[in-house]
Amino acid sequence: MKSNLKIAVIGLWHLGCVTAACLASLGHDVIALDSREIIDQCYKGILPIQEPGLAELIKKHNLLFSDDFSKIADVDFIYITFDIPVDQNDQIDLTIIYDSFNKIIPLLNEKTIIIISSQIPVGTSDILLKKLRALEKQNEICYIPENLKLGAAIDAFLFPERIVFGISSKSIKNKITDLFQKIDAKHFFMDLKSAEMTKHALNTYLATLICWSSEISDLCEATGANAVHVMQAIKAEERVSEKAPIMPGLGFGGGTLARDIQILRAVGKEKKVKTDLLNVVIQTNTERMHYIQNKLIFLLSSLSGKTIAFLGLTYKANTSTLRRSLALQIIDQLQGDVLIKAYDPTISGKIKSHPRILICDSIIEAAKNSDALIITTDWDEFKTFNYSQLVTLMKTPLLLDTKNMLNIKNIKGMQYHGIGI
Repeated sequence: MKSNLKIAVIGLWHLGCVTAACLASLGHDVIALDSREIIDQCYKGILPIQEPGLAELIKKHNLLFSDDFSKIADVDFIYITFDIPVDQNDQIDLTIIYDSFNKIIPLLNEKTIIIISSQIPVGTSDILLKKLRALEKQNEICYIPENLKLGAAIDAFLFPERIVFGISSKSIKNKITDLFQKIDAKHFFMDLKSAEMTKHALNTYLATLICWSSEISDLCEATGANAVHVMQAIKAEERVSEKAPIMPGLGFGGGTLARDIQILRAVGKEKKVKTDLLNVVIQTNTERMHYIQNKLIFLLSSLSGKTIAFLGLTYKANTSTLRRSLALQIIDQLQGDVLIKAYDPTISGKIKSHPRILICDSIIEAAKNSDALIITTDWDEFKTFNYSQLVTLMKTPLLLDTKNMLNIKNIKGMQYHGIGI
C-alpha cells in the first residue's frame, strides 16, 4: 500500500473543488483538472462557489490546478466530479460526462481506476465500462455517490457515517479501501447499478419526507396544532431519526432531489414499472411552490401594487449558489404588479436570471416601505436581528418566517407567521 496515492480530480465546481481539497488533506498527491478559464480563476483564489473552509483547505495543502489532461497518464485514480447540468424541468444532460470520458480514455495507463461521483442515472457506469472494454481498455470503474452538503461539504466528505462503493470488479476493493483508509466510516461495497440506485433511492426518500411534512404542517395550521412540536416529537421516535428532514417548510428546490425523482420516473416508464408515489411527490412539491403566494393573498387581500421583500436567496445558508434556489422559484410565482426586493449576505448587484429583483444592502433597506418581509434562508444574521425596529419602516409590518427560526416572544409590533404554527 502506498503512503500517498496520485489522484486526478476532473471537473471543478462545488463537488470537484471539495473532493480535490479533501483528498489532498488526507495526504494524497492531487491534481485538479478543468478548462483553462476555470483553472485561472482557481489560481487567483476565486472559487466557483462559497463553501466554509474550502479556500483555506486548498491553500493549506497547495492544491495543484491544471488544464493539461496529459498529466493523468501516471495517476492511480481518476476522480470524475462534474456537476451534471439540470434544466428547469429537472432533466439531466450527461454530455459533459461522455465528452470527458472520451477525452481521458486515450490517456489512461492500465492500472488507473476511474472513480465517478457525478450525479448520474442508474446504468450509466455500466455504459462507460462497456465503452472502455470496446476500446480494449481493462481499467475498472468505481461509483461513489456524492455526499455533498452545501455549507458543510468538507465535514460531509471527511467525516461521513458511511461510504457507498459500486465496483466493476472485486479486484479493486482493496485499492479503494486504501484510498479512504484515513476516513473512519462504514463501507458498503456493491455492484455499480446498486450504488447508483442507492443515491436515487436516498434522495427520493428524503423528498417524500419533505412533502409529507408540508402536508402535515398544513393540517396543523388548519387545526391549530403546532407542527414544530409535532415533528420534534416524531423525530424523537426510535424508528425515525433526529436528522430526518421532517419539518414544516416550503418543499424542496429543484436540481437535486427533484433530479433523482425524474430519473426514477423515467426508468419506471422505460421498464414499465409504476411510480405512482414518485408522481405524487413531484406534483405535491410543485403545488407547494404556491404556498407563499397564497399566504400573501390571504393576508394582504391582493398582491397588486404591493412590495414584497425576501431575506435570503441562496440555495442554502453559508453558500453562494443560486442554482435552483427555492427562494427564486417562489419569487417566480409572484407575477404581475408586484415589486420584489431582497437581501442576502452573499449577493450584490443584479441577478442575471432574475433582473426584476431589487437587491438591497441590508435587512433594513429591504424592509423599508415593504408590505411583507419573508425569511427564506436561515442565515445566522437573520436569527439575531431585532425585527421590532422595522415596524415603523414597513407599510405593513408583516413577517413570514418560513424557517420557523425566530422566537415570536421577541418580535413586538409585527404580525408574525411561521409555517405550520
